[in-house]
Amino acid sequence: MRVPSTPLPSTAQAGRESVTDRVDRQVVVTGDASTIGFAPRRLHPAWIILTAIQSLRGLVLPLAVLVISGGRQQDGAFLAIAGVLALGSIGLRAASWWMFRYEVSGGELRVRSGLIARRERSVPLERIQAVDTSESPLQRLFRVVRVKIETAAAGAAGSDVTLEALSHADASDLRRRLSAERLDPGPGSPVAGDAKPQSEATGELIRAMTPAELFVAGVTSGRIGPALALLFGAFQFADELLPDSIWEPLAMEARGFSLRGLLTLLVVVGLGAWLLALASTVLTFGGFELRREGDRLHIAYGLLDRRRSTIPLARIQAITMTEGLLRQPFGLATLRIESAAYGKATAESGVLFPLVRTREAVSLLQRACPAFAAASIDPGGSRLHPLPRRAMRRYVLSATGRVAALAAVVCAAAALVPGIPWWIGVPGLLLVLPAALHGLLGYRDAGWAIDSEERIVVRERTIGRRTIVTVRRRLQHRQVACGPFQRRARLATLRAAVASSGGGGHLALVHLDEGDAFDLLSRLGRSSPVSSERTPMP
Repeated sequence: MRVPSTPLPSTAQAGRESVTDRVDRQVVVTGDASTIGFAPRRLHPAWIILTAIQSLRGLVLPLAVLVISGGRQQDGAFLAIAGVLALGSIGLRAASWWMFRYEVSGGELRVRSGLIARRERSVPLERIQAVDTSESPLQRLFRVVRVKIETAAAGAAGSDVTLEALSHADASDLRRRLSAERLDPGPGSPVAGDAKPQSEATGELIRAMTPAELFVAGVTSGRIGPALALLFGAFQFADELLPDSIWEPLAMEARGFSLRGLLTLLVVVGLGAWLLALASTVLTFGGFELRREGDRLHIAYGLLDRRRSTIPLARIQAITMTEGLLRQPFGLATLRIESAAYGKATAESGVLFPLVRTREAVSLLQRACPAFAAASIDPGGSRLHPLPRRAMRRYVLSATGRVAALAAVVCAAAALVPGIPWWIGVPGLLLVLPAALHGLLGYRDAGWAIDSEERIVVRERTIGRRTIVTVRRRLQHRQVACGPFQRRARLATLRAAVASSGGGGHLALVHLDEGDAFDLLSRLGRSSPVSSERTPMP
């Protein structure tokens, strides 16, 4: 059945037609494969309030200090200025909201914005990698969601499109239309009015995170460092936030701190940072669900800021399994997705599952993305090809040499500064033994394997142990480097990379047997003649 279409205006008429005149008109493009678009739409009006709050949040701390301190008579001018800024910001946001339009038409997502300087962006639908949604607590209050359209050029300026405030119905409608046009449906495809809303939880549930797993993930996470930084940053404002009746007695007691009191303070601060890291993990990954629907993965997580990601299986470049220092003794790890679709690398972006037992990783990958379910990813399973024994000495010397060099630099710098003893860097040599043990672990953990389906598994260690599995056809770069000292020991370094914006798509086998390195380079396929040259390591 032919879909009725609205006659398109002539070129002259279109040039005189304003954007407002076209807001409510349905645009339907017919051809060999019917594609359905919709007329330009605005964001939800709640965008005005949400963006105004974001732009004025820098005034929250000064206002809080003003309220807590009781205020002074001369602070009235500050409040008046703040009020004028708030009203002006809301007015500008309202005008920007009125000028903003987005539409799907002619195989493109088009976004028009700008109050003074007009800006128009067009994203071909075939370049769209993923359509993700998220809800902050404030957005949930206004019943709107943020929609982010990831493209193949993720990370480049202006490559992604973010619609900050759409109603749930508009967000669901946009996702359906983008998917429909990317899949290029036939003449029998339903039109927009016949499309049924999709449920938030779609596809087969592969695995959900239990409260016990969430707690273990929190207590073993590596977020205690950022938590400590946050606590020390908050301490800088303690004298402004705390009343004088509380702050002054604390400052007086701090002058008489003994070593015991200092140790107690460190324990309290460490415990506070650990609890903050636990709370951060719970809030970030609470309600984590991994689902699969056809050739797409659906990931949802977050207690306060609820996020939903859709990842096409064809876009996954590699899977990384990371075992932190606190998790490795218990056989626990985090599975991450390496994909070019995610331009911003954060602690939670690209997480396939936050906490999984290493012995269960292969079975989870078989259900989620079987193309990367290599048996060699399990540390307790099939054995990887190890490095030659002559490489062990170089791993140990490399680790201890860095520590000794750092101690020497500190001693040399101290000798140039009057009043500081030159030997202040000598205690750093106590770290030589831990560094040597770390080098031994790095040598023991390093290894590689290639199975019959051309899946490559590489294991290495930085601080924690990292195992990356990819497929030969996903490799973007391959290179063998052989430095002068390596050449004497018949060793080489193989480096390869996949297309990944998160920085985790690089794999390296350092101090590999020279013959094995060039054999692997041949099996993986040369990216260019230069890749096989024996060049000095940088």
